[in-house]
Amino acid sequence: MLARGYEWSVAMRYMLARKRDRVISVTAVLSVTAIALGVTALIVVMAVMNGFRAELMDKILGYHGHILIQGYGGQLSGYEKIMDDLKDRDDIVKMMPFSENQVMVTNEGDAWGAIVRGLPDEYFTADKLGIAEVKAGVVEAAPQEVGLVLGYQLANRLRVTAGDRVTIVSPKSVATPFGSTLRYLSYPVVAVVEIGVYQFDESFIGMPLEEAQRFFRLEDSVANIEIMLRDADAVDTVGPEIGAVVGERAYVRTWRSLNQSLVGALQTERVMMFLIVGLIILVAVFNISSSLFMLVKDKSPDIAILRTIGATQASIKRIFVTIGLFVGSAGIVSGSLLSWLIIANIDAIKTFIEKAFGLQVWDPAVRFITSLRAEVNIVEAGLTVGLALILSFAATIIPARRAAKIDPVEVLRYE
Repeated sequence: MLARGYEWSVAMRYMLARKRDRVISVTAVLSVTAIALGVTALIVVMAVMNGFRAELMDKILGYHGHILIQGYGGQLSGYEKIMDDLKDRDDIVKMMPFSENQVMVTNEGDAWGAIVRGLPDEYFTADKLGIAEVKAGVVEAAPQEVGLVLGYQLANRLRVTAGDRVTIVSPKSVATPFGSTLRYLSYPVVAVVEIGVYQFDESFIGMPLEEAQRFFRLEDSVANIEIMLRDADAVDTVGPEIGAVVGERAYVRTWRSLNQSLVGALQTERVMMFLIVGLIILVAVFNISSSLFMLVKDKSPDIAILRTIGATQASIKRIFVTIGLFVGSAGIVSGSLLSWLIIANIDAIKTFIEKAFGLQVWDPAVRFITSLRAEVNIVEAGLTVGLALILSFAATIIPARRAAKIDPVEVLRYE
């Protein structure tokens, strides 16, 4: 359907504006701009959503693991035997037993609900805890000082940092000679860390496992065993195998089942955003049709002359289809380059907008994660380019047919 030979020369001549064709030229420029903006919006939005999904899942999986072996009633006794039964599996890269208890943490009148994770001593490192950044203190000091590692947002709410002390209050009462009372103890804060997920940062407290078992009176039990696999997507096959090994001693859940609603919502949002933002391109290609209709009307005498000297209807169609596709391709190329520029500098753009207009572009309390990340999916980018090309081609069909059906006799009768 593209022009060839003299058709290409005619198409190029029509696209190069002369003074009397200035209106048509401006319309063509607007068409290129509209398609470029539509392609840019779609690629950038999908890249941000892909980055958000990837970042969120990385943080969640880093915090909860790929597979979770959970004890009945929140307690798992004999967890060492379960870990021993699974230690020879090549698809497992890490197993971590931990306790998990809800508490109230206080400091000088400030109080906030939190979750204490009792962790083995060897897991008090930034890498093994999946920490994005250590804001203050030394994480590795927790076992030696029997101290706590606090999430960044939680530490801000309590107005504490490394070196301060906080009081942990357990909701489970203990019997005393004077009646039942809540159990509470004061602990030093050895480190403040940012996990990267807002909800985790405002509730996380890391405590050495032995101290957690003593404080919460868990004896030798834990709450869960977190398992990390070599391949997170292998949980559908590995999960049932681990469940068969564990048997009735505990129940096994995978990250897909733990985050089923979240994964489904993110996938639905991606599809809907692609369709909604794709409508921008659909609206933009109407400019191609309108500019071609104007060009056909303006060039009717030229088309009539071409027909009288032997140009076929197919040749006329190819000329105008080529013009429309050229305009669409120019918009697609411009939009792709602009989207690459925006994605490469997205953090700087976000910071500039926040400082210039006093806006909070990325609210971690709403968006879960604390950083903005863009990740281009080649397939989605290809779909965007393909969609824009198809719509640009579709926009040329009716004007091209109208040009091909021009009757030279009617047009030239009064010339």
